[in-house]
Amino acid sequence: MAPALSQSEAQKVFERYVQENAASDAKGDTEAIATVEGGRLLEESLASRRLHQAKGTKDTPVQYTKPVFLIPRPAKGATAPQGFAVLSKSDAQENNRTSVLHYFTRDKDSGDWKAVAASWVLTEPLPEPSEPTPTSSREIVMLRPKVMPSLAQDSSGVVELSTTSTADTGVCGRYAEYLTFTVPTGKPDSPNFERGEFTSKLVEFFNGWEAKSLQRSLSFRPAGKELPVLRLKDGGSLVTCTLEGTYRDKGRTSADWIETNVGSDTEALLGGGTRKWASIEEVWSVTAVVEVPPGGSPAAVLSANAYGATKLSVKGVEWK
Repeated sequence: MAPALSQSEAQKVFERYVQENAASDAKGDTEAIATVEGGRLLEESLASRRLHQAKGTKDTPVQYTKPVFLIPRPAKGATAPQGFAVLSKSDAQENNRTSVLHYFTRDKDSGDWKAVAASWVLTEPLPEPSEPTPTSSREIVMLRPKVMPSLAQDSSGVVELSTTSTADTGVCGRYAEYLTFTVPTGKPDSPNFERGEFTSKLVEFFNGWEAKSLQRSLSFRPAGKELPVLRLKDGGSLVTCTLEGTYRDKGRTSADWIETNVGSDTEALLGGGTRKWASIEEVWSVTAVVEVPPGGSPAAVLSANAYGATKLSVKGVEWK
């Protein structure tokens, strides 16, 4: 049985998003982007515009090509799906082994579709020996992500929704809790997650921010719209989590102060200049794609942008 949302309809939604997003990026038009984006993705786009304004730079328009539409059948009792996903390639990286993963949702059958979350996943295996993927952050981190498992879908490409989505999405809260700690006390090992690039290695990365004169902490919580939970071929689930993180940096004593890195996003969002700060608080948006295996085994985080999270806001108290 075909889904109530056709491939051609989903393609029109995606093409409109790609066109409007690129035009909005080129013009820096914050009102236009709100017609095709919502949720955390819109918040991230608006934050990106503020950062470009603070730095006096412009966003680079991105086109997305080679879309693969992941359209589920309507949930039981519904006449049409309220969400679908798209795997695509950015135009400058069509041969890259990673794919961009967009989620589109609407509030009702007649509502407008909007892109509400975007992340990436490794869709084709890395060659042997594996070539690491670089990610932007305070320092370059080379990653070897895990390939996204196959989705459960029929011959026409229709994907299945998880029948245990409520339980599956609990992994988002567990991941938020796992990433909540005072540096350097984060625990890389967890019974809930496999060791990997976006779990143990990420915790070790944050623990490396320890500074003798500063107190640094991270706290996360799930945020944003509920996204479709897709069933994997092996009976597991693919869950995409949108988290809000708060990073706090504070002098250990009144005599200790913080100096931002010259040219950094934090410096720009604090107004620029070589000032000293008693404390800084950043609010981040983090999107993570998680494989929840069947049978209660530890989850595998396939991707997360926490190494270089979008800064939704930055505020500071000047040191005196």
